[in-house]
Amino acid sequence: MEKFELREINETIDKKTLYPYIDATEFNDKIKKAIKRMLGVVIPSGDNDINLDFDDVKIIMRHGGMGFSGVGEHDGENSAVEALKKAIVDSSLDYNFMNQVSGILIHFELHPDLPIINIAEAMDIIHKNTNNEADIAWGTTTDRSISKNYVKVTILFTGFEKNKLKHMAVNNIY
Repeated sequence: MEKFELREINETIDKKTLYPYIDATEFNDKIKKAIKRMLGVVIPSGDNDINLDFDDVKIIMRHGGMGFSGVGEHDGENSAVEALKKAIVDSSLDYNFMNQVSGILIHFELHPDLPIINIAEAMDIIHKNTNNEADIAWGTTTDRSISKNYVKVTILFTGFEKNKLKHMAVNNIY
């Protein structure tokens, strides 16, 4: 009988090499897009990253209920705030309903020279529009190849109750 060994894998994973495998699956495009979003969130690629990991994802996902995800991008002034607003709109979850979710995962992709105050301003929008009991996890990935004023936000809301859906138009429910 072979000996079973549990060990840590210290290899670097490049999310871009995984994308062709995801594209080759028979999942529909929305599922493929969601998988790529999550890979971008949990696989670090920059030296100055504030990492989210699978434990953060598990904490946010444990709330169950309906989930909404969105992506927003902005290149220019107030890029983190504007990208966050676009991600919220893309998720189809209205600001009026944000206080009814119990988990939020937010990922910012940005240039390492973008001042962190920009992220704080964006997170202030989240805190002002959610209840104090929501679990919120956020992280960043830095990329020197993008514009210094460019930010891409991926957001995931979880724990929304299905019976409240009749009050809103919904496009990105998972």
